[in-house]
Amino acid sequence: MKIRRVIVGLDPALQRRAVLEAAAELAGRMEAELVGLFVEDQDLLHFAGLPFAREVGFTSATRRALDVESMERSLRALAKEAQATLAAIAGRTPVQWSFRVTRGALAAELLAAAEEADLVIASVEAPDELPASVRVRVVRARDPEALRAALEESTGGVLVFTGADDALLREALRWLARPEEA
Repeated sequence: MKIRRVIVGLDPALQRRAVLEAAAELAGRMEAELVGLFVEDQDLLHFAGLPFAREVGFTSATRRALDVESMERSLRALAKEAQATLAAIAGRTPVQWSFRVTRGALAAELLAAAEEADLVIASVEAPDELPASVRVRVVRARDPEALRAALEESTGGVLVFTGADDALLREALRWLARPEEA
């Protein structure tokens, strides 16, 4: 099994450092490129453009109007933060890395990324249904043997949904990076 590119979906709501560290470790061991993918949620931007859209401040409980421009500014700031985190983690390893930002629906962007990579790691729950046209294998992190089998069998990419369990994902990626027992 040869992995050439590992893409990590960087969720703006949850900066999971442990996921990035495990992905960087795997990419380093496999001599693969590490790519951070930040998805600007198109639905969130559409919502911000609605005349009734409001947000409530976490600490102040004050309601404020939303607008597309301020939401885009916020997403750019989150992307910059995610890129800095990726740079700090990847900089400690000999891995080649890059970062990119896309705009769209999270699941669709992750599926599109999986078509151009060997492995895509997403720190979200797997959707109940995927489009029939999907040409990638979808695996859940709780099954590392299925992950290895998918990577060995697949002619396209493999998309791993981790859910909320970072420890489980770290373990699955470390298990995957181990040389196979002869």
